[in-house]
Amino acid sequence: MALRRATFRLYPTKKINEILYYHRRLHKDLYNAAVYHRKTQYQKFGKSVKYLDQQNCLPAFKEQWTEYTNINSQALQATLKRVDFGFNRFFTGLAKYPKLKSIRHYSSWTYPLLISHPFW
Repeated sequence: MALRRATFRLYPTKKINEILYYHRRLHKDLYNAAVYHRKTQYQKFGKSVKYLDQQNCLPAFKEQWTEYTNINSQALQATLKRVDFGFNRFFTGLAKYPKLKSIRHYSSWTYPLLISHPFW
């Protein structure tokens, strides 16, 4: 099965825009927490953290941080995959070390495509 990327331009109302901004901020915080987790685990214990390790921690993370319960688990996994992609590029020498991001530099997040289109 081939994966396709689709980008949609949204024209939300003010209320929906506030909700989307809040979700964007939560994804940014998860991204920063995952980067920080990988960095501190390596500095303190000399062991690297992989994507599957962080993905398996998501249920406990969602129990601890209840504001994440309204966000789709696949979207949170995609955020962790984004962290993993950044670290893989760093270790192959294609990019710099992943930095913590501000809300200005975290402009989107990913949801899986749940509908099937006859042309795809």
